[in-house]
Amino acid sequence: MTQGDIFRGLSQSHDRLLDDYNQSQAPHALLLTGQSGIWKEEFAATLAASLLCTATENKPCGHCDACHRASSGQHSNLYRLALAGDARSIKIEQLRELLSALSLHPLEEGRRVVMIIRVDAMTVQAQNALLKNLEEPESSDFFILTANNERAVLPTIVSRCQFVRLSVWPDDRVEQLLISRGVEKAQARALTQLAAGRPGIAIAAEADRRYGDANTLADATFFAVKKLSDIPAASMALKDARDTADLLLDLIEQRAGFALRASIASRLSDSHHSEWSEASRSALSKLMEAVFAARKLKASNVSWQAIADQLLFTITKEIHQCQWS
Repeated sequence: MTQGDIFRGLSQSHDRLLDDYNQSQAPHALLLTGQSGIWKEEFAATLAASLLCTATENKPCGHCDACHRASSGQHSNLYRLALAGDARSIKIEQLRELLSALSLHPLEEGRRVVMIIRVDAMTVQAQNALLKNLEEPESSDFFILTANNERAVLPTIVSRCQFVRLSVWPDDRVEQLLISRGVEKAQARALTQLAAGRPGIAIAAEADRRYGDANTLADATFFAVKKLSDIPAASMALKDARDTADLLLDLIEQRAGFALRASIASRLSDSHHSEWSEASRSALSKLMEAVFAARKLKASNVSWQAIADQLLFTITKEIHQCQWS
């Protein structure tokens, strides 16, 4: 199995890009968007390796020296820019360092590939500084950008890239990936249900016990409340959970998102049935909006207890049709 085989067959977009990059028909600038956790960065790295691979076919082969150096981040013609540590944005100073490196004569011949992970996290000044290189790239330079929030990317950046929005993975492919990484089948199935088509979430959950603890807490609180009298106990259980708040919000969003997609598709499998399966699309949409608002409130240092209580009330009112009076 080659590196590209992991993504082969996921969608028409994945297959088309794999073919284009394998056949040296890659655009000089590509922007990959989609939900977090769907392995955009890993797919971008696969496409980058295809451009650097020295094999004559089935690129990236994963065996040549160029592939080995690309996978280890040691290829001198591969440049990567991403968020540093706990930083919330990519600053213009970081981009200037990258552009300065690109202005120098390359250490080896051939294509140069620039990966910018989370271009949506770049400041407006940094995005504007990137424009010239996207407008007038060197013939040997190829840019591969990723973004979680395409609306945070300047329209001028988007217009200069081939824009591809990637979808979540089919559940069977997430489960298959987990099993190939040594996860037992039963655990892989449970993680797949948690991930809702996002392999990055499943892998992080398998590696981090906090996900399991957060899932248990969510089951006993957010997913258990059905009436107003259930809220006090749930609120008390969530009181000291601020450190896992982001994970809890992810779980609520995943549950609501799955139920909404299933409602639109008008089908549910028994393995994915939940208490929210019968909720209306309007109710599920309102809950997802409440999760979005909760994230903003948390970023503004609003009390986690207040945020959790508001979500509990929203769930009882919208999902279970309880009145607040």
